[in-house]
Amino acid sequence: MRPIAEKLKEKLYVLPIVLIAAVVPLIVHYKKINLSEVVASYWIRDYNTDFFSYYKVIFLLGFSLLALITFYIYFRKEAGKKLKKTAYYYPIFIYLIMILLSTFFSKAQLTSLQGFPDRYEGMPVLIAYLLITVITINLFNKKEQFEFLLKALLTSAVIIAIIGLSQFFGYDFFQNVLGQKLILPGREFAELSTAMDFRFEGSNILFATFYNPNYAGSYFSMLLMLSTVLYFFARSKKRIIVLAAASSFIFAAWLGSLSRAGILGAIVSTLVVAVILNKKLVEKYKKVLILLLIFLAVFTIMDIYTDGSLRKEFLSLGTETQLAFMGETAQIKELKSEAGYLHFKTEEEYLRFGFERENDFQLIVLNESDQKLDYSLNQSEKEAGYFKFEDPKLAAYRFKVLESENNDNLILEFKYGNKTAEFLYASKLNGFFIIGMRNNVYPLEEVESLGFEGKEMLASKRGYIWSRTLPLIKEKPILGYGPDTFAIFFPQHDVVGKFKYFNRSKIIVDKPHNLYLQIGFNTGLISLAAVLILFGSYFFRNLKLYLTCKFDNYYTEIGLAFLAAFTAYAAAGFFNDSVVSVAPVFWIILGLAGAVELRLKNYP
Repeated sequence: MRPIAEKLKEKLYVLPIVLIAAVVPLIVHYKKINLSEVVASYWIRDYNTDFFSYYKVIFLLGFSLLALITFYIYFRKEAGKKLKKTAYYYPIFIYLIMILLSTFFSKAQLTSLQGFPDRYEGMPVLIAYLLITVITINLFNKKEQFEFLLKALLTSAVIIAIIGLSQFFGYDFFQNVLGQKLILPGREFAELSTAMDFRFEGSNILFATFYNPNYAGSYFSMLLMLSTVLYFFARSKKRIIVLAAASSFIFAAWLGSLSRAGILGAIVSTLVVAVILNKKLVEKYKKVLILLLIFLAVFTIMDIYTDGSLRKEFLSLGTETQLAFMGETAQIKELKSEAGYLHFKTEEEYLRFGFERENDFQLIVLNESDQKLDYSLNQSEKEAGYFKFEDPKLAAYRFKVLESENNDNLILEFKYGNKTAEFLYASKLNGFFIIGMRNNVYPLEEVESLGFEGKEMLASKRGYIWSRTLPLIKEKPILGYGPDTFAIFFPQHDVVGKFKYFNRSKIIVDKPHNLYLQIGFNTGLISLAAVLILFGSYFFRNLKLYLTCKFDNYYTEIGLAFLAAFTAYAAAGFFNDSVVSVAPVFWIILGLAGAVELRLKNYP
């Protein structure tokens, strides 16, 4: 039996990694950041008010530096000056080199270093991910160390889940006095507390400490698989009860995020685990059945509370899959300026909006037969000042005309269904332009796209983003554009595309909604290949390992839990990108998985 002092020392070595996994995702605090002129031109204003990323980055980098120091001490005193031998270092090293080169040659070098607003995944953060992975592989050797991290990680996950569920049930922790005092600076509390509102469109949806429900989905799918596999192997009554309770809270938060990427990740991971465990699931059917019944009760309660929205969300997955193969067409087929008219074409009608110069620039609207359409003021209080067509078949259209700062020009405020845009009519040019973010004016043109034609609406408009991202990757395939520079180089001037597919013309696309496209875009295809080799080699080597495993010791059991968590995140990554709120936990889990694999290889 090892002395207590030795056990304490081993835990101190891994403490910085534990703090990254358990504390960083919990951090929420206000920070006002003045933006550089270049970044501000892509943002809604000259500064950013950040709650969910900036301080996470600060603590991540601080804990990573502390981890490096403790690793150095361990390396000098304990490890005999030898790193553990694993082929995983090679793709990690290649990815590291490409991050450095991509940053050095980036045309947006400052953003590559600092990261983009609300994200801050610049070069130092990406390097920190790789650093903590290598350190975790080497520092975690004993059961006490793994248990120390798992207890801290699951405790953190349950706290985050409870915060998220408070949002789901309409009692957002961050909106009450205690929550606001924790996340707002005292000197500005009175001013900020009344204006703070994190609510997303719709109701009964949670974002926890991640701001975006999609990121909550990635996090909770990863932790759900980790906790449920640990529950499956738990033997003591106390451990079974604790893990069942933890899994239930995490499951509820996973549901409440309403993230289809998170749902996909958990489903794929569950299938992999089911294939591996196979007959063992039948052998322990009672334990499995108990947890499934608890999950069913949680689902039923939450579904009743939301009037069936959870059930509808899961049932809609089949429709989404069908649309992925068939394609989902956009409502707007054509939008252009020609011969002094704004041409607006849908499946049902073809309208032209223009101004009669001789009649003091009176707005006229023509149909496909060149007939003038009658319109009148909308009597609806909600849309006072807007005109509507007399023809009830055209009820989706609402519009009004405003004078611009230049008296020679006019602005047509236009609504079609739930789509909104502003068009500038330049009288001297006798043509229309579309107004984008920060009231910049753009011609009515679409940009180059690659793939996903007719499927731009796929996966909540991800098809549109991917189709505009792929041509840019083709232009800079080796080094990419620099870490976290996606928003800078994405064609933000494609305001027509945004209006057609996102409903709003004044919106910024700051992420690709795909982890792998994100890597390829930011740091190049060589780094993407390195990451795919790293992920693929780990997954298939461990799948082979656990398919023939008897699961008769602690390390095989937690090893499968780590594989399940890895699979959930990697699968969700096809529809979600990397973010500092979640990614550090994933890279630590990958490091833990590597450490377990090496232990099983050396001590089967």
